[in-house]
Amino acid sequence: MQADDDPVVVWGQPAAHFCLGQHQSLAAELVSDLPVPVIRRPLGGGGVWLDRQQICWVLIAPRGRLPSRPADWYEYALAPMLAVYAGMGWDACLVEQDVWLHGKKLAGSGAATIGNAGLIGASFLLHFPVDEFVQLIAAPSAGYRDWLRTALATAMTSWSDYAEPPSVAWLSLMFRRAGATWFDWRWEQAMLTLDERVARDEYRPELLAEAGRAKRLVAHGIKIHARSFLTEQDFGGDSVRVLTHHREITRLAISTAPHLPEAVLMGIANTEQAISAQLAAYLSSDVAQLWAQRILLTAYFPE
Repeated sequence: MQADDDPVVVWGQPAAHFCLGQHQSLAAELVSDLPVPVIRRPLGGGGVWLDRQQICWVLIAPRGRLPSRPADWYEYALAPMLAVYAGMGWDACLVEQDVWLHGKKLAGSGAATIGNAGLIGASFLLHFPVDEFVQLIAAPSAGYRDWLRTALATAMTSWSDYAEPPSVAWLSLMFRRAGATWFDWRWEQAMLTLDERVARDEYRPELLAEAGRAKRLVAHGIKIHARSFLTEQDFGGDSVRVLTHHREITRLAISTAPHLPEAVLMGIANTEQAISAQLAAYLSSDVAQLWAQRILLTAYFPE
């Protein structure tokens, strides 16, 4: 893309597939007998489930047409999307690079630079099939999979939770109207040319290459959204499972202490001393200290 080229919005409904981030390992992140195709995008970030219940869009523009700071691209590019939600009477807002509604994640987004172009992409999530997604994720235990299902159901929302999903034609019209207002654009619609489709199809095999050691993007677990992470780690046959939210341990399970209240560490500082002291009400002091160390080795706290 050249500096004087017009911006382009790629828009469509994908067939069901799982999309890995550039640095994710298929072997570490997903089950071995996948019922859907997998691709790896040449961008960072975590795994994303895509299907016909989503309307995906990507804004591609010369970098000179975008805000100078890439951190500001999300607010700029997601403005038409937020305007569509506002037109529905929904008070959706940006939380970092995600769109949230009523305390839940409604849409994620990602951005990158390729050559002279900047790209920002997101999707209108019409319905989120929690069970289908959970069954694709590699899980160290059945309990981990159950917690993942609950965490996603609690943290995620979709269009169908608030209204009947719209037609693609209607949503496209609303998005283009919002874009025309926000960017002062005049839209010209087009399909991919034959050459563009051929180039796309030829590039797909390159998106599957597995590079480096198989490991998770989030050590021992998965990102629920920007503020919440689920992790589990085995220690010689004993295990600990941790759900964090806003850098707080909100749910905990230790395999050798099934009587432990799951919310025992809510409101407790993330230090070995504080966690050990709290666990000592249920475990011997030596065991409490050991598990405090293991909890901190397992839990994920974003910077």
